[in-house]
Amino acid sequence: MSLLKPVTPEEAKRVWVSIPNPSARRVAKALTLSGRRVHHSTIARWRAQDWRPVANSLHPLEAARQALDMAAGVLTSDPVAGLKVLSDEDGREIDGLSDRELLREASREMLIAIRLVSEVLPSQLPHLLATKTTETATLLNALTAGLKAAVDGLEQFHHLPEQTMR
Repeated sequence: MSLLKPVTPEEAKRVWVSIPNPSARRVAKALTLSGRRVHHSTIARWRAQDWRPVANSLHPLEAARQALDMAAGVLTSDPVAGLKVLSDEDGREIDGLSDRELLREASREMLIAIRLVSEVLPSQLPHLLATKTTETATLLNALTAGLKAAVDGLEQFHHLPEQTMR
């Protein structure tokens, strides 16, 4: 699922040169108000590094989904299938959705994935704790990170203007 693209140093630099008396906080605020969240310390770091490009990173919801997908292998005994084994839903069409709706949909899917894992986990927990303690801890950490990412995504969803398009 493709969510809001993270702000790049190049975009931040364009905003920096376009506003009078730029500062890291002003640039971060301008980008955040446009629906692209970025912290002022990130802007300051990019500027100190002469706006050097950074490696592409995943949106927190995408990263959390991947971590949960990999960790679910402990429940399914299938490292390739991940969460697909637990779900009978087909992927939804996301083309044409606004950034705001993509966030809502990704958050919703994360919460569904957490629910699916949470339904299967209790019956397997005694065995997993006895035989796969580390893997179980990884799964629980992935659940926690997924819940945080979903909540953050929904919060960001509520702060984005409704007309934001991809």
